Amino acid sequence: MIGRLLASLTLGLAAGLLLSQLPVKAAELPTVEAFGKTPECAALRTKYPALTGKKLTIGLGGYTVGFEAPSAADPTVIEGLDPDLINYMSACLGFTYEFQNGSFNVLLTSITSGRADMGPSLYVTDVRRKQVAFISNFAVIDGSVVRKGEAHKMTSLDSLCGATVAAAAGTYEAVNLVPPQSEKCKAAGKPEVNLLLVQNTDNSVQAVQSGRADIYLTALSDANALAKSASGLENAFSIDLPILNGFPIAKENTLMRGAVLDAMKAIQAQGIEKVLLAKWGQGAESERPAEDKE
Repeated sequence: MIGRLLASLTLGLAAGLLLSQLPVKAAELPTVEAFGKTPECAALRTKYPALTGKKLTIGLGGYTVGFEAPSAADPTVIEGLDPDLINYMSACLGFTYEFQNGSFNVLLTSITSGRADMGPSLYVTDVRRKQVAFISNFAVIDGSVVRKGEAHKMTSLDSLCGATVAAAAGTYEAVNLVPPQSEKCKAAGKPEVNLLLVQNTDNSVQAVQSGRADIYLTALSDANALAKSASGLENAFSIDLPILNGFPIAKENTLMRGAVLDAMKAIQAQGIEKVLLAKWGQGAESERPAEDKE
Protein backbone atom coordinates (compact mmCIF):
# COMPACT_ATOMS: atom_id res chain seq x y z
CA MET A 1 0.00 0.00 0.00
CA ILE A 2 2.86 2.39 0.82
CA GLY A 3 4.25 1.94 -2.67
CA ARG A 4 0.89 2.74 -4.22
CA LEU A 5 0.52 5.83 -2.08
CA LEU A 6 3.98 7.08 -3.06
CA ALA A 7 3.04 6.60 -6.70
CA SER A 8 0.57 9.43 -6.29
CA LEU A 9 3.47 11.78 -5.58
CA THR A 10 5.30 10.55 -8.67
CA LEU A 11 2.28 11.28 -10.81
CA GLY A 12 2.01 14.72 -9.28
CA LEU A 13 5.63 15.55 -10.15
CA ALA A 14 5.14 14.36 -13.72
CA ALA A 15 1.94 16.35 -14.10
CA GLY A 16 3.74 19.67 -14.57
CA LEU A 17 5.66 18.41 -17.58
CA LEU A 18 2.58 16.82 -19.12
CA LEU A 19 0.40 19.86 -18.58
CA SER A 20 2.98 22.21 -20.10
CA GLN A 21 2.50 20.42 -23.42
CA LEU A 22 -1.24 21.06 -23.54
CA PRO A 23 -2.92 23.99 -25.31
CA VAL A 24 -5.01 24.53 -22.16
CA LYS A 25 -3.04 24.85 -18.91
CA ALA A 26 -4.32 23.59 -15.57
CA ALA A 27 -4.20 27.15 -14.24
CA GLU A 28 -6.65 28.18 -16.97
CA LEU A 29 -9.19 25.52 -16.05
CA PRO A 30 -12.28 26.63 -14.19
CA THR A 31 -12.31 25.61 -10.55
CA VAL A 32 -14.86 22.99 -9.60
CA GLU A 33 -16.99 25.70 -8.01
CA ALA A 34 -16.76 28.01 -11.03
CA PHE A 35 -17.65 25.20 -13.39
CA GLY A 36 -20.73 24.44 -11.33
CA LYS A 37 -21.90 28.02 -11.79
CA THR A 38 -21.71 27.99 -15.61
CA PRO A 39 -24.94 28.36 -17.60
CA GLU A 40 -24.44 24.85 -18.99
CA CYS A 41 -24.42 23.34 -15.51
CA ALA A 42 -27.31 25.48 -14.33
CA ALA A 43 -29.31 24.10 -17.26
CA LEU A 44 -28.36 20.53 -16.34
CA ARG A 45 -29.53 21.00 -12.73
CA THR A 46 -32.85 22.18 -14.14
CA LYS A 47 -32.95 19.16 -16.45
CA TYR A 48 -32.11 16.68 -13.65
CA PRO A 49 -33.60 18.20 -10.45
CA ALA A 50 -33.80 14.81 -8.70
CA LEU A 51 -30.00 14.75 -8.34
CA THR A 52 -29.70 18.18 -6.71
CA GLY A 53 -28.83 17.70 -3.05
CA LYS A 54 -28.77 13.91 -3.33
CA LYS A 55 -25.89 11.92 -1.81
CA LEU A 56 -24.63 9.23 -4.19
CA THR A 57 -22.53 6.15 -3.52
CA ILE A 58 -19.58 5.54 -5.85
CA GLY A 59 -18.52 1.90 -5.67
CA LEU A 60 -14.85 0.90 -5.86
CA GLY A 61 -13.20 -2.48 -6.33
CA GLY A 62 -9.90 -1.68 -4.66
CA TYR A 63 -7.53 1.22 -5.33
CA THR A 64 -5.67 1.98 -8.56
CA VAL A 65 -3.02 4.71 -8.56
CA GLY A 66 -3.82 7.42 -11.08
CA PHE A 67 -7.52 6.59 -11.00
CA GLU A 68 -8.51 6.45 -7.34
CA ALA A 69 -6.21 5.89 -4.37
CA PRO A 70 -5.59 7.39 -0.91
CA SER A 71 -3.55 10.59 -1.01
CA ALA A 72 0.00 10.41 0.33
CA ALA A 73 -0.59 13.74 2.08
CA ASP A 74 -3.87 12.62 3.66
CA PRO A 75 -4.86 8.92 3.39
CA THR A 76 -8.47 9.79 4.22
CA VAL A 77 -8.71 11.62 0.87
CA ILE A 78 -9.17 9.59 -2.32
CA GLU A 79 -7.42 11.22 -5.28
CA GLY A 80 -6.97 10.49 -8.98
CA LEU A 81 -8.66 10.92 -12.34
CA ASP A 82 -11.99 9.53 -11.17
CA PRO A 83 -12.40 11.79 -8.10
CA ASP A 84 -11.35 14.81 -10.15
CA LEU A 85 -13.93 14.09 -12.86
CA ILE A 86 -16.64 13.21 -10.33
CA ASN A 87 -15.95 16.45 -8.44
CA TYR A 88 -16.72 18.40 -11.61
CA MET A 89 -19.80 16.26 -12.24
CA SER A 90 -21.09 16.78 -8.71
CA ALA A 91 -20.65 20.55 -8.88
CA CYS A 92 -22.42 20.63 -12.23
CA LEU A 93 -25.33 18.36 -11.28
CA GLY A 94 -25.64 19.38 -7.64
CA PHE A 95 -25.10 16.01 -5.92
CA THR A 96 -22.68 14.99 -3.18
CA TYR A 97 -21.04 11.57 -2.98
CA GLU A 98 -19.04 9.08 -0.96
CA PHE A 99 -16.80 6.20 -2.01
CA GLN A 100 -17.62 2.65 -0.93
CA ASN A 101 -14.73 0.23 -1.34
CA GLY A 102 -15.12 -3.53 -1.75
CA SER A 103 -14.04 -6.55 -3.77
CA PHE A 104 -13.75 -6.01 -7.52
CA ASN A 105 -15.66 -9.20 -8.36
CA VAL A 106 -18.87 -7.87 -6.75
CA LEU A 107 -18.58 -4.27 -7.99
CA LEU A 108 -20.97 -4.61 -10.92
CA THR A 109 -23.45 -6.51 -8.77
CA SER A 110 -23.45 -3.66 -6.26
CA ILE A 111 -24.31 -1.27 -9.10
CA THR A 112 -27.08 -3.40 -10.62
CA SER A 113 -28.59 -3.98 -7.15
CA GLY A 114 -28.62 -0.27 -6.37
CA ARG A 115 -26.12 -0.42 -3.50
CA ALA A 116 -23.89 1.87 -5.58
CA ASP A 117 -25.10 4.54 -8.00
CA MET A 118 -22.00 4.41 -10.19
CA GLY A 119 -18.60 2.75 -10.35
CA PRO A 120 -15.09 4.01 -11.12
CA SER A 121 -13.58 4.13 -14.62
CA LEU A 122 -13.60 0.56 -15.97
CA TYR A 123 -12.82 -1.06 -19.30
CA VAL A 124 -15.97 -1.15 -21.43
CA THR A 125 -16.30 -4.80 -22.51
CA ASP A 126 -19.08 -6.79 -24.14
CA VAL A 127 -19.30 -9.06 -21.10
CA ARG A 128 -19.74 -6.13 -18.72
CA ARG A 129 -22.25 -4.43 -21.02
CA LYS A 130 -24.55 -7.41 -20.48
CA GLN A 131 -24.78 -6.30 -16.85
CA VAL A 132 -24.44 -2.51 -16.87
CA ALA A 133 -24.32 0.51 -19.15
CA PHE A 134 -21.24 2.74 -19.43
CA ILE A 135 -20.61 6.41 -20.03
CA SER A 136 -17.37 6.03 -22.00
CA ASN A 137 -14.91 8.90 -22.29
CA PHE A 138 -11.35 7.74 -23.15
CA ALA A 139 -9.36 4.95 -24.76
CA VAL A 140 -7.20 2.41 -22.92
CA ILE A 141 -3.54 1.36 -23.05
CA ASP A 142 -2.32 -1.36 -20.69
CA GLY A 143 1.10 -1.55 -19.07
CA SER A 144 2.76 -4.33 -17.06
CA VAL A 145 4.52 -4.51 -13.73
CA VAL A 146 7.18 -7.09 -12.79
CA ARG A 147 9.88 -7.43 -10.14
CA LYS A 148 13.06 -5.48 -10.83
CA GLY A 149 15.45 -7.39 -13.06
CA GLU A 150 12.66 -9.45 -14.68
CA ALA A 151 11.56 -7.10 -17.48
CA HIS A 152 14.02 -8.57 -19.98
CA LYS A 153 12.23 -11.92 -19.67
CA MET A 154 8.80 -10.47 -20.44
CA THR A 155 8.63 -8.34 -23.57
CA SER A 156 5.11 -9.07 -24.87
CA LEU A 157 2.07 -11.25 -24.25
CA ASP A 158 3.77 -14.01 -26.25
CA SER A 159 6.58 -14.11 -23.67
CA LEU A 160 4.22 -15.02 -20.83
CA CYS A 161 4.01 -18.77 -21.54
CA GLY A 162 4.59 -20.49 -18.20
CA ALA A 163 4.38 -17.22 -16.25
CA THR A 164 1.83 -16.39 -13.54
CA VAL A 165 -0.28 -13.27 -14.07
CA ALA A 166 -2.01 -11.64 -11.09
CA ALA A 167 -5.41 -10.13 -11.82
CA ALA A 168 -8.55 -9.25 -9.91
CA ALA A 169 -11.45 -11.53 -10.76
CA GLY A 170 -13.62 -10.08 -13.52
CA THR A 171 -11.03 -7.67 -14.90
CA TYR A 172 -10.40 -7.35 -18.63
CA GLU A 173 -6.96 -8.88 -18.15
CA ALA A 174 -8.36 -11.93 -16.33
CA VAL A 175 -11.15 -12.49 -18.85
CA ASN A 176 -9.92 -11.22 -22.22
CA LEU A 177 -6.12 -11.22 -22.18
CA VAL A 178 -4.80 -14.15 -20.16
CA PRO A 179 -7.13 -17.02 -21.28
CA PRO A 180 -6.63 -16.45 -25.06
CA GLN A 181 -2.88 -16.06 -24.57
CA SER A 182 -2.79 -19.25 -22.53
CA GLU A 183 -4.54 -21.14 -25.34
CA LYS A 184 -2.07 -19.67 -27.82
CA CYS A 185 0.85 -20.93 -25.71
CA LYS A 186 -0.63 -24.43 -25.45
CA ALA A 187 -1.23 -24.56 -29.21
CA ALA A 188 2.46 -23.81 -29.73
CA GLY A 189 3.43 -26.64 -27.38
CA LYS A 190 4.51 -24.24 -24.62
CA PRO A 191 3.40 -24.04 -20.96
CA GLU A 192 0.09 -22.27 -20.46
CA VAL A 193 -0.16 -18.88 -18.77
CA ASN A 194 -1.15 -19.26 -15.14
CA LEU A 195 -3.77 -16.89 -13.74
CA LEU A 196 -3.69 -15.93 -10.06
CA LEU A 197 -7.09 -14.46 -9.26
CA VAL A 198 -7.21 -12.01 -6.36
CA GLN A 199 -9.92 -9.83 -4.82
CA ASN A 200 -8.69 -6.41 -5.92
CA THR A 201 -5.92 -4.52 -7.67
CA ASP A 202 -3.95 -3.94 -4.46
CA ASN A 203 -3.65 -7.70 -4.03
CA SER A 204 -2.27 -7.99 -7.58
CA VAL A 205 0.62 -5.66 -6.73
CA GLN A 206 1.31 -7.51 -3.48
CA ALA A 207 1.32 -10.84 -5.34
CA VAL A 208 4.08 -9.64 -7.69
CA GLN A 209 6.10 -8.09 -4.87
CA SER A 210 5.91 -11.31 -2.83
CA GLY A 211 6.78 -13.56 -5.78
CA ARG A 212 3.43 -15.35 -5.92
CA ALA A 213 2.94 -13.87 -9.39
CA ASP A 214 5.40 -12.90 -12.13
CA ILE A 215 3.52 -9.97 -13.64
CA TYR A 216 0.58 -7.63 -13.16
CA LEU A 217 -1.20 -6.18 -16.22
CA THR A 218 -2.97 -2.88 -15.60
CA ALA A 219 -3.64 0.58 -17.06
CA LEU A 220 -0.43 2.19 -18.35
CA SER A 221 -0.61 5.14 -15.95
CA ASP A 222 -0.87 2.77 -13.00
CA ALA A 223 1.97 0.58 -14.29
CA ASN A 224 4.27 3.57 -14.85
CA ALA A 225 3.54 5.00 -11.41
CA LEU A 226 4.15 1.69 -9.67
CA ALA A 227 7.38 1.10 -11.57
CA LYS A 228 8.70 4.50 -10.47
CA SER A 229 7.71 4.41 -6.83
CA ALA A 230 6.65 0.99 -5.53
CA SER A 231 9.32 -1.12 -3.87
CA GLY A 232 11.14 -3.59 -6.12
CA LEU A 233 9.01 -3.16 -9.27
CA GLU A 234 9.60 -2.11 -12.88
CA ASN A 235 7.54 -1.77 -16.04
CA ALA A 236 7.92 -4.47 -18.71
CA PHE A 237 5.85 -3.77 -21.84
CA SER A 238 2.67 -2.02 -22.98
CA ILE A 239 -0.38 -3.23 -24.91
CA ASP A 240 -2.75 -1.19 -27.05
CA LEU A 241 -6.24 -2.36 -26.13
CA PRO A 242 -9.16 -2.02 -28.57
CA ILE A 243 -11.50 -0.81 -25.84
CA LEU A 244 -12.76 2.32 -24.09
CA ASN A 245 -12.91 3.30 -20.44
CA GLY A 246 -16.12 4.52 -18.86
CA PHE A 247 -18.21 4.90 -15.72
CA PRO A 248 -20.53 1.90 -15.12
CA ILE A 249 -24.15 2.66 -14.23
CA ALA A 250 -27.17 0.35 -13.92
CA LYS A 251 -29.02 0.01 -17.23
CA GLU A 252 -32.32 0.85 -15.54
CA ASN A 253 -30.94 4.04 -14.01
CA THR A 254 -31.66 6.18 -17.06
CA LEU A 255 -31.69 9.37 -14.95
CA MET A 256 -28.12 8.83 -13.81
CA ARG A 257 -26.96 7.74 -17.25
CA GLY A 258 -28.39 10.83 -18.92
CA ALA A 259 -27.05 13.19 -16.28
CA VAL A 260 -23.50 11.76 -16.26
CA LEU A 261 -23.40 11.75 -20.08
CA ASP A 262 -24.47 15.40 -20.28
CA ALA A 263 -22.06 16.41 -17.50
CA MET A 264 -19.16 14.62 -19.22
CA LYS A 265 -19.98 16.40 -22.48
CA ALA A 266 -19.85 19.74 -20.65
CA ILE A 267 -16.55 18.77 -18.99
CA GLN A 268 -15.04 17.79 -22.33
CA ALA A 269 -16.33 20.91 -24.06
CA GLN A 270 -14.28 23.11 -21.70
CA GLY A 271 -11.11 21.05 -22.15
CA ILE A 272 -11.16 19.89 -18.53
CA GLU A 273 -10.89 16.17 -19.16
CA LYS A 274 -7.85 16.44 -21.45
CA VAL A 275 -5.90 18.27 -18.75
CA LEU A 276 -6.96 15.75 -16.11
CA LEU A 277 -6.04 12.80 -18.36
CA ALA A 278 -2.56 14.29 -18.76
CA LYS A 279 -2.28 15.10 -15.06
CA TRP A 280 -2.94 11.49 -14.04
CA GLY A 281 -0.80 9.83 -16.71
CA GLN A 282 -3.32 8.64 -19.29
CA GLY A 283 -2.45 11.32 -21.86
CA ALA A 284 -4.74 14.01 -23.29
CA GLU A 285 -4.78 12.24 -26.66
CA SER A 286 -6.69 9.30 -25.14
CA GLU A 287 -9.88 11.38 -24.76
CA ARG A 288 -12.86 10.18 -26.79
CA PRO A 289 -16.30 11.85 -27.13
CA ALA A 290 -18.52 10.84 -24.21
CA GLU A 291 -21.08 8.19 -25.19
CA ASP A 292 -23.72 6.05 -23.51
CA LYS A 293 -22.70 2.44 -24.15
CA GLU A 294 -25.53 0.07 -23.23
